[in-house]
Amino acid sequence: MTIIVSQSSFPAQGFEHRFYHGNRYHCLSTKVTLAWDADSRLEALERQPPLYLHDTWRDQPERSSLLYPSDLIPFKPSTDVLILGTVRPPEERPLPMWYASLQIGELEKRLRFFGPRHWQYGALSGWTLSEPEPTDGVALLYENAFGGCIGDKPHYEEGEYFPDNPVGCGFIDVRQTDRAQRYRAAQIEAWDAPLREFGRPVRPGGFGPLPAYVPERLQHAGTYDEQWQQEVAPNIPLDMDLRYWNTAHADQRPAGYLKAGDRIRLAGIRPGAPLELTIPPYDAAAVCSYEDGSRVSQVMSLDTVLLDLDASRMTLRFHAIVAQDERIKRINLYCASTTLVDKEVRHG
Repeated sequence: MTIIVSQSSFPAQGFEHRFYHGNRYHCLSTKVTLAWDADSRLEALERQPPLYLHDTWRDQPERSSLLYPSDLIPFKPSTDVLILGTVRPPEERPLPMWYASLQIGELEKRLRFFGPRHWQYGALSGWTLSEPEPTDGVALLYENAFGGCIGDKPHYEEGEYFPDNPVGCGFIDVRQTDRAQRYRAAQIEAWDAPLREFGRPVRPGGFGPLPAYVPERLQHAGTYDEQWQQEVAPNIPLDMDLRYWNTAHADQRPAGYLKAGDRIRLAGIRPGAPLELTIPPYDAAAVCSYEDGSRVSQVMSLDTVLLDLDASRMTLRFHAIVAQDERIKRINLYCASTTLVDKEVRHG
C-alpha cells in the first residue's frame, strides 16, 4: 500500500483512478491561493482554503452555474484559466455596455457586457431588443449568457433546453411567446456571436468553468455503449479524449501548461488600469520512495489558474499522475515558493 503525505503548508491530496485499459494511477494535487493588491503583487494567504472535493454550484446542482470545479479531476492535458466574480465597467460610473478581454500569452478572448435589457414586442416594430440600462457590474454567471430552458419542469426533452447553456436566458419557443411579456436578454455576449434576432440561438459567452454535460466537454467524453459496458467498463472508453476533464473554454487554454513568469492580462473588468498578473514561482513535486530505498522526483504541472475578481484571489492547482507500483511505499508532496533551486537538493 502506498502512503501519500503532504510535506507543505498547502492543501494536497492523492487518489487512485483508472485510465485506459484499466491502468491505475495515483492522481496527486496541491493548491496555492494568493491575494493580489492594488499593484497586482501576489502574496499567499496565511490560511489556505481547502480543496474542493465536489463541484460547487451557485444554487441547485446542474441547474445553476458551476462556480468551482471539483479538485478531484484526474488529469488535464493543458492549463485551465478560469475567471469568477463580477466584471465592473472600466469607468468610475455605471455603463450600459462595454467589453472586456482576457489575454494569456498570445491567446486573447473578448466578451461584451450589457446592463439589463429585454426583448419586447411592438405592433409596428415586431420583436426588438431594448437599450441596455446602465449598470455597475455584471456577474460572470452563465445565467447572464444566452441559453435556458422552456418552462419549469423536473425533466426536459430534446428541444426544450439549449444544450450549450441550459441555465442561461433568452432561449424560447417563438411559436408560444406572449406579446405582452418582456423576455430577458443576455447581458454577456461572445465577441463574434451578438444577439441580432428574437428567438435565434447564439453561442453563449463566459469566462467561467463549464459543467461536464455541455457539448464542448461531452464531445471528448468517449463512447459509452453496450460494447463499452461489456468489454471496457469500469475503465474509461478507449476513445475518450482527456480534454474532457478541462473545464475552461477551449479559447481560455494554452496549448500546454503555464509556468512561472507567464502573464495573464484582464482589461475592461474594473475601473482604471487592466489587471496584469504574473504566475509566481512555485516548486511543486511528488517524490516517490521505493522499497529498495531509492527515490524519484516528478514535477507537478500547473493545470488550473482560477482568478476570483470579487475576492482578488488567484488559485493555482499543481497536478501529477504516477503509475501505481507496489514497490512505491510512500509519495511525499512538496510545494513551496522558490527561485532557481536544484530540485534534487530541495527534495533530496
